[in-house]
Amino acid sequence: MDSNAIYALLSVSLVSVLALAGLLAIPVKPAYMRRIIFVLVSLATGTMLGNAIVHLIPESFEFADKGLIAGTTVSILILAGMTFCFVMEKVLKLHCHHGAEHTHDDKDCDAHQDDEDDNHVHLHGIHPTGHMSLISHMVDNLTDGMLIGSMYLVSIPAGVAVTLAILMHELPMEFGTFGVLVKAGFTKKGAVLVNLSSAGVALIGTILVLVLGSTVKALPVYLTPICGGMVLYITMTSLVPRMLKETNPARSLLQIAIASLGVIVMVLLKIYE
Repeated sequence: MDSNAIYALLSVSLVSVLALAGLLAIPVKPAYMRRIIFVLVSLATGTMLGNAIVHLIPESFEFADKGLIAGTTVSILILAGMTFCFVMEKVLKLHCHHGAEHTHDDKDCDAHQDDEDDNHVHLHGIHPTGHMSLISHMVDNLTDGMLIGSMYLVSIPAGVAVTLAILMHELPMEFGTFGVLVKAGFTKKGAVLVNLSSAGVALIGTILVLVLGSTVKALPVYLTPICGGMVLYITMTSLVPRMLKETNPARSLLQIAIASLGVIVMVLLKIYE
C-alpha cells in the first residue's frame, strides 16, 4: 500500500469520527450551539467554494492542458457531477415527502435542515424524517469518501485540501443531523450510534476509488471534474442558502469575513502544494 492510500484511509477515518460530534452537542445550550454552527457554516462555505474553484476545477483543466482529456469533456463532467447531486437530492426529498404524507406531517422533508428549523413533534416510533435523514447522510458520506479517495489519487496536497474542506462541511452537518434524528424519535445515544454507523460508508467509498484507481490509471482524470461539480453544487445549494438566511448587517459581514478565511486557506494550500 503506497503513502497516498494510507493518507486517504487516515483522512476518511478522521472524517468518519466526526459522527461523534453529536456527543458534544448534548451538554451545550441551544443558544451557544447556534453561534458555533454560525461560524462553522461560514467557514465551511469558504473552504468548500475555495476547494472547488481553486483546486478541483483548475486541476481538471490542467489534465486537459496535458492532453489527457478534452476541455469540453471536463466541462461536461463538471455538469455531470452537479446533475448527479441534484438527482440524488431530488429522489431523497421525494421519498421523504411521500413518507411524511402518511404521517400527516411534511414539515421535515429536508434531511439537511437546521435543528432549530425542525418543528416536528414525534408521537409514535421513528418519524420517516429520521430514516430519510440517515439515508441522505449515508449518500453524503459515500460521496465524501469517493472525493477523498479521488483526490489522493491525484496528489497528497490535493487530498489534504479536499479533506480539510469536507471536515469544515461535515461538522455543522453532524450537529444538524443529530438534532433531526433526536426529534424524529431516536434517543441521544441511539442517534450518535446510528450516525457513526452511517459514517462507515465513507470508508467504503474511499476504498472503492483506491481499488479502481490502482487498475484504471486514468480514473483521477475523469473523477476530478466530477468531484469539482459535486463540491460546487453542495456549496451553492446547501451552505450558501443557510448563510443567506442571516439578515443582520453586522453578522452578515462577519459571515463574509469567516468565509473569506476559508477561501484564503484553500489558496495558501494551492500555493504551497
